[in-house]
Amino acid sequence: MGEFAGIVLHDSACPARTRAGFDFYVCKDGTVVTSQDFLDDDHVHVCVEGDFSEPIANMGLVREQMFVLVKLVLRLSSAFKFDPEKLMAHGDLCPGVEFPWHELKIRIDRPPH
Repeated sequence: MGEFAGIVLHDSACPARTRAGFDFYVCKDGTVVTSQDFLDDDHVHVCVEGDFSEPIANMGLVREQMFVLVKLVLRLSSAFKFDPEKLMAHGDLCPGVEFPWHELKIRIDRPPH
């Protein structure tokens, strides 16, 4: 494993998704699935289950998913020694425009206990 610069976020509805397309996958129920190997040497790729191109129908489910995502981001940044705010989108459409970046950012600034 090399040194990573940060995390690239994807959603499972990404139109450019190929193969597994992730190193870690955060399911809607909060389960985290890991891949067999890292996709690239520069960034950790995390995919969040869901289509964030439309308004979120059940924010309660997404909050739990975001809680798990924050914990994953903090653990990865600690393990690989990068700033947890080094998060970037996979592209203009991934994750979708409704992805709750603001909520994710607030939670990273105030980590869970």
